[in-house]
Amino acid sequence: MQAKGFSLIELVLVIVIVGIFAVMMMPSLKKPTTMRPKEFVVRLNTLMQAAWQQALLTHRVQKIVFNFVNNKIKVFTVVSSDQQPEKLASVTGASLLTELDVPSSYRFENFYIERKDEMRLGERTDAYFYLVPEGLAQEVIINGTDRGDQEVTRTIERFSFVLNPFSAQFEYYGLFQAP
Repeated sequence: MQAKGFSLIELVLVIVIVGIFAVMMMPSLKKPTTMRPKEFVVRLNTLMQAAWQQALLTHRVQKIVFNFVNNKIKVFTVVSSDQQPEKLASVTGASLLTELDVPSSYRFENFYIERKDEMRLGERTDAYFYLVPEGLAQEVIINGTDRGDQEVTRTIERFSFVLNPFSAQFEYYGLFQAP
């Protein structure tokens, strides 16, 4: 009479097959650690829309500040610009997106404002541009890289955000743009 059950070789073979499938499925199960640049530009445009509305409603210049140390973008209302330094007020509102976190995997390479690269002026902690009460913005081009999935894919994604001065909305490009 033969004993019923599995041999050691059969058990090892099943474990190896399950392990291979688990390794193959792991990348698809892993949640993305960063926001893709295409998704980020949508959130950035929501922030720009809030700044545009504030400029039109308050008849004041809005200052959009990119803080590279804290990885934040924030909208301020310029209260007084005749004093040095400029006097700013935080923009607040229940339904307004006035502050945005920049993914830590993003690195800004160029930050062109009116065709001048603010990143070439030495070690920068921030960069900013203005949106005037008429709803017009300065000409801005931001080139950067996303190093989010570098350990998985070993690639660095390049991106560019170009601000349309008339609509105050950014457009996403997959390659660096020049002024």
